[in-house]
Formats: sequence, C-alpha cells, structure tokens
Amino acid sequence: MTRQHHPAEVLGPNALSRRGFIRTAARAGVAMGLASAVSACGGSGGGSDGTVTLQLWDTDTRPERTANLKKLISMFEAKNPGIRINYLGLPTDQYMQKINTAIATRSTPDLLTPKASDLAALVAQNALAPLDERLKKAGLEPQISEQMLKSTQAAAPDGKLYLTPTTSLADVIYYRADWFQEAGLKPPATWADFDAAASRLTNASSGRFGYTLRGGNGFFSQFVQMVYPRAGVSTFFREDGSSTLDDPAIIAACEKYVALFGKQTARSDLTADFKTMVAQFGNGGAAMLSHSIGSYPNHVAALGAEKVGAVAPFPGPDGQVLTGWMTTGFGMFQASEHQEEAWKFLAYTMEPEGNSFWAQKSGYLPGNKTVAKEQWVTENAAMKAALDAAAKPGVVTLELPYYLPEFTSITVTDLLPEWQKVLQGSLTSRDFLTAAAAALTTAKRKYDKEHG
Repeated sequence: MTRQHHPAEVLGPNALSRRGFIRTAARAGVAMGLASAVSACGGSGGGSDGTVTLQLWDTDTRPERTANLKKLISMFEAKNPGIRINYLGLPTDQYMQKINTAIATRSTPDLLTPKASDLAALVAQNALAPLDERLKKAGLEPQISEQMLKSTQAAAPDGKLYLTPTTSLADVIYYRADWFQEAGLKPPATWADFDAAASRLTNASSGRFGYTLRGGNGFFSQFVQMVYPRAGVSTFFREDGSSTLDDPAIIAACEKYVALFGKQTARSDLTADFKTMVAQFGNGGAAMLSHSIGSYPNHVAALGAEKVGAVAPFPGPDGQVLTGWMTTGFGMFQASEHQEEAWKFLAYTMEPEGNSFWAQKSGYLPGNKTVAKEQWVTENAAMKAALDAAAKPGVVTLELPYYLPEFTSITVTDLLPEWQKVLQGSLTSRDFLTAAAAALTTAKRKYDKEHG
C-alpha cells in the first residue's frame, strides 16, 4: 500500500476486529504492553499557551519521503503558528497492528496516512472521520480533480471520502524512446503497435527483450493494467456481483499477455517483482515496461529523460479504460479531540502551496487542478501521458474493489502461485481466471449481503 515502494506496490494487511484483536493479544499476554506503548504515542493535546499539538502517524516511512513529509509539516506550522504536529513513523510491516491496538485502546492519534487498501478495515471499525462535508464547506471540492475524487470515494466501502485526494498514481507503459527511434518505430499508440514493437525489439541472444513482465510479487496490478484496457472491460464486477475476470474478452486479452512470456520477455520474469522490472528496463534488458507514474524518476535517473517515453494503456474495442488511479493522501481519526485543527492540515495538503510541494516531492499526480498545470507536471512524460488520457472524452476508469476485506489476500497471496503456473504452461489462462473470478465473486456477494 514492501520492497522500496510507492503505495501501488504495497497493499495493507487485513485488520482484525477490535474484539478479536484484544482476545488474541490477551492470549499472548501482551495486550497491556501494547496498550501502554500506543498510549505513549497516541492522543493530542493543548499547551498552556493555547497551542494545539496534533499527532500524525505515517505508514510509509521511506527516508526521503519522511524528510519531505516533515518539511510539509513545518511549512504548515509556519502558516498556522497555533498548531504543532508531532510525526511518528510506523514500521512498514506492523503498522496495521499498531493502528488496531490504538483503536481498541482508544488511543488513536489525530492524523494518519492510510493506504487505499486499508480503508475497508478502518471504516469497518468506525475509526476514520468522513471528510465529504468539510471538503464542500471549505470550497475545495471544485479545485480537486474529479477523477481523483471519484477514485478516492470508490476505495471506501460506503462511498464516502475518508482519504484526502491529495495525490494519485496512474498506470502508464514506459518505452525506450531511443530504441524506438533507432528501429524507425513511432511511439506505440495501439495494442497492435505494442505487439509489433515487443517482437521487433527483442533480441534474446543478446539479452534484450521487447517487454518485461511482472511474474512475481505484486503481479496483479500489472496484470490488470495490461489486460482490462485491451479487453475493453471497464468494471470489475457485473451488476449481479459476479467478477468480470472470467469475461471472454478478459480471457482472450490474458492469453495475449501470457504469450509474451519467454518470447518477448526473459524467462526470468517468472519471479520478477517491482525492483527487478525497473532494473531490467534501466539496464538495457527491456524495451517496454508497464507500471505507474511513480517509477518515472527511477527510469530517468538510470537512463536520462530523453530516453524514457510514456504512454497510457491503449484503447480497447469499446474505448479507453484507465487503470491504476490510486489515491495517496491523509486521513483524520474519528476520535480526534482537535478535528478542526486536524482538518486545517488536511486542507493544506490539497491547497496549491501544500499540494504542489507534496506532489512534486512524491512524484505523483497532484489533486489540485491548478497545480496540475504547473511546469513540473507538464514536463513529466509519465504524468502528461496519464493526464492527457484522463482528459479524453468517454474515457472510463477501472476502480479496483479495495473495500473488499478479502481483495488483498486473494490478489496478492492466493493468485500468485497460480499465475506462475499459467506462465509456466501448467495452467490455462481460462482455468486461472475462472477460479479467480469465483473467489472474488464469493467475496463480493458476501460483502453485499453483509452491507445490504
């Protein structure tokens, strides 16, 4: 929501229920210790001089990002001298445990950086405060990207806004602009162009392939990016709650995607994760790579901006389907005693000054429309490709069901070994997708039944 990563690389673990967590902790004999530790870190307060101190817990503690977030906080504090924010970085692999403990012991902080995949568990516990009305009253709603606002609301089980639409990821297909030029190829604009370029630019004997495919951890995001737009399927579930993964068009698109493996891709891609793909692209091993805008700085650092091109996933038979629009933002706990002050910080992250700084330092699309017109955005090839595609008439964005409690475990854990069987030829795409659709259909219908 992991390896070095931007949020698209990480999906948060499922949360335990409040009662279940306490019961489990008690059996382990650590409930009181955990509660004491959290109490020492959570909660906010007011100083004798009237200064309000807020607590912010961060779930993504990469060093450079942490430094940028602390700078953002200092910028906010300079404009709001009566408010202080204490930063606490949570362990990447344990942050949900700490958050669940805080919820159970009523010692939550004021602010959080939740991932979209965390929202279902947090909303189920009534932990986060909805922000819809505050956004409207502040006059911020018209300033925010409609696409980003829609994707943010879609991530919550009740369709409300619990995460500020501050920044967002979006999927693009990167290509080696210099290789295309040398081969006399134009930038790919259709799936046929992509197929032709992947074949033309492959020279297996020299270790150079037309594409690098993600067969290892985190495969599902790239799978969706390369299959759903090609199939022209724009919804993850049908009206009856059944998964579209078994749609004939999805199966056909999957078969074409799988056909790349071992021919236009290296066979070592069977276990390739994010870092492996980026290294292969940057080291001259692949002509094309599908990923989010978040990895653009990696590619530029390795190759130089002039050698890195980017295009949005190509239109399918029924128009263009966009993928990967995942919001990264901030949330506010329902139990905060200083919601007005906490909201001021949330608003600052969406206003031009705060949004411009944070989005630029993060390397993500800004949520503020004015910021999206700034030079640093328009000169970024990946961002420009994503924004240009989103601005086309009739374009539809595929929203993934992060609100399903089982979505992460199914797509991250359960499907990975089966996907690798598909690549190895021991399982057909049809059988893989039929079983995956059945699992997700069961999860969806269970959710719909429980939530009316």
